[in-house]
Amino acid sequence: MATIWIPDIDQTPGPRHRAIVAGLARDMEIGVLAPGTRLPSMRALAETLGVTVGTVYRAIELAERQGLVRRRRGSGVYVGKTEPAAPDNAESGPADLSQNQPPRLELDAVLRRGMDEMSRRPDVATLLTDADSQGALAHRQVLAGWLAGLGHEVGPDRLIVTNGAQQALTIALGALTRAGDALLVEEFTYPGIRDLARFFGLRLVPVAIDGEGLVPEALAEAARAPGARALYCMPSAQNPTTATMPQERRKRIAEIVEEAGLMVIEDDVNYRPDESVRPIAAISAERTVYVTSFSKTVAPGFRVGLIASPAALLTDLRAAAQTASWMAAPLMTELACAWIADGTLRELAHARARILERAHAVARDMLSGLDYQTEPHNPQLWLRLPAGWTGEAFAERLARREVLVAPGDWFAIQPAVSGPAVRISLTGVDPSRLAPALATLAAEAANPPGPMGFRA
Repeated sequence: MATIWIPDIDQTPGPRHRAIVAGLARDMEIGVLAPGTRLPSMRALAETLGVTVGTVYRAIELAERQGLVRRRRGSGVYVGKTEPAAPDNAESGPADLSQNQPPRLELDAVLRRGMDEMSRRPDVATLLTDADSQGALAHRQVLAGWLAGLGHEVGPDRLIVTNGAQQALTIALGALTRAGDALLVEEFTYPGIRDLARFFGLRLVPVAIDGEGLVPEALAEAARAPGARALYCMPSAQNPTTATMPQERRKRIAEIVEEAGLMVIEDDVNYRPDESVRPIAAISAERTVYVTSFSKTVAPGFRVGLIASPAALLTDLRAAAQTASWMAAPLMTELACAWIADGTLRELAHARARILERAHAVARDMLSGLDYQTEPHNPQLWLRLPAGWTGEAFAERLARREVLVAPGDWFAIQPAVSGPAVRISLTGVDPSRLAPALATLAAEAANPPGPMGFRA
């Protein structure tokens, strides 16, 4: 079956057939089109792009001469010189939908190119020398421009580069809290924050959330807890529920924080292209420590994170950063900044969006009729289970069918009062395995366990 592939030809000026080939090459390089993928028919591609069949024919001829595609008589046009992969070549083992993984992008080519370009710098060895614990100024200037594109205008002097978001959270909690303090968190939250709370000796106070994130009235009530010092929250594509706060609610949350004298640690690691909402840090900059990174948008091993600090806290946060690791790795940060400057990150974001669009389309088909919440720019689904289930029981049943999901209790601060739910990741498995895995999940959801009988 041919893949639904739509090249972005607007990025390349000049003849349309060359723009199609350029789009093909880009999508092959970043993994949207794997070797052996069959392309749409020339007529279908022409209709989709609004060009003539002759234009597409010229593009295919040029792509074939460049070794990008291979035509097979009576079968179609395939990416690369590799035959289409047989179904049994897909990954084996359980279909793991439990891990919060970004879409799988084929990064070999872009990584080699980026490393080759870095190696040509006359001063490349300086990337291995001691540097400012805040990060090199040149890097912070590039990263400040990137943040501005996310709706958060902040000067490079207020940024601290970190080795990923996890380290950034450690730094923020180390600077803001003391043992015995109460840390307010969403009632379902990132499990890593519980580990950090134990590490720092903090008490977690759950705050109710709904389909739009933190409930303002619940936050105002929780802020009166003894020792309440800070709020940790994820306003965009909240993990695990995917809830995204609208702008008006963000403003109300900022007002409550100000009234209560709290500090906010805003975790914004999930990609958010929606320009209608801005971070809480853009509303209340002096009360918010803003944390983001590239690991959820590029790859888990791309450990470049960032803190945007309130002016009054910069000294404390820098000291905590020095304690945690002295400095972030300049070599990795240089690669991130180079990819921002040359547009590679933008191309990866486009590729990511197309992969997610296909994955969400599969989910809509397979999970029709089930009660789930999602955010289209991120790979998670929050599935509320029918009566009769618990999250753990559902996950155990699915595991016996070779499908893995994350029970809601993994994320609940008070599991006993949480509703039955599971988190599903759409991009942790080979795309060919997603539909069968979700079909199995849907079938099991409709078949809850019956009540236990009594023995005489």
